[in-house]
Amino acid sequence: MMQVGGATLRPVIEIEDLRTPPQFFISDITAADLLEHAAVLSPRFVDLATGECRLSQHAWLIEVGGKRILVDPCVGHRRHRAVPFYHMIDSPLLDRLEAMGAGPESIDYVFCTHLHLDHVGWNTRLRDGRYVPTFPNARYLFSRAEERYWRGEMTGALRGEEFNAGVFAECVEPVITAGLADLVDPGTRIADCLTLIDSAGHTIGHLAGVLESAGEGVVLAGDAIHHPLQVLLPDRPFHAHDEARARASRLRLLDLCAERDWWLAPAHFRAPHLCKVRREGGRHRLEWP
Repeated sequence: MMQVGGATLRPVIEIEDLRTPPQFFISDITAADLLEHAAVLSPRFVDLATGECRLSQHAWLIEVGGKRILVDPCVGHRRHRAVPFYHMIDSPLLDRLEAMGAGPESIDYVFCTHLHLDHVGWNTRLRDGRYVPTFPNARYLFSRAEERYWRGEMTGALRGEEFNAGVFAECVEPVITAGLADLVDPGTRIADCLTLIDSAGHTIGHLAGVLESAGEGVVLAGDAIHHPLQVLLPDRPFHAHDEARARASRLRLLDLCAERDWWLAPAHFRAPHLCKVRREGGRHRLEWP
């Protein structure tokens, strides 16, 4: 648990050790790049023996001022997904929330940084053969640009996004139909502490959340930054909806953290899950708690 001013921030782990090739994050990465940063990355974030990157799959639970905010509620339970390591997983996320004393009925807000399959899964759950909102008392915050884009799945207008097939219909539309969704834009502020800011590029309307309390801050970066490699090598090309915007967003978030001494809390960093960002000699480095 991390104390940030008057707020507490806790990761809610769904999968502790995901593994992917590093080219998933930086398309031109080399073995020499990994070796150069081995002291920082190995073994927790990179397995040098296999060359794989290691990640976590987690949501963030914020508790502040009597409110609970859940950020990016992961993959979900037993979902048919096109991404093999997410297909039909037995998700412990809801049980782990309950163990934290934060049952579904106690969540006030659910903020999805974007609408990819691994950030919206627990928005809904299956009840009597249909998907219904998991958090019945929450307001769900969806980027307006994201909702507009991914709704194309329902009309057949969306092409080239097969990895996310079925996600909008299962995990977003039921929330909207239930009247629990708010379509939001950069600048939206909730619970008097969390401000949503533009971080588009990874997806068309990706938002990050800036949590501020009593002079301290955290940037909840979602997938604007996936892996510590992207802190160390932020200028390198990354597969994204808009690569140029993704790079600009990544650098902007890193500079924001460095300039204000705020924590960086992405959706996929392994434990301790968040870090400080320092600038030295025109480069960024990570500082762990």
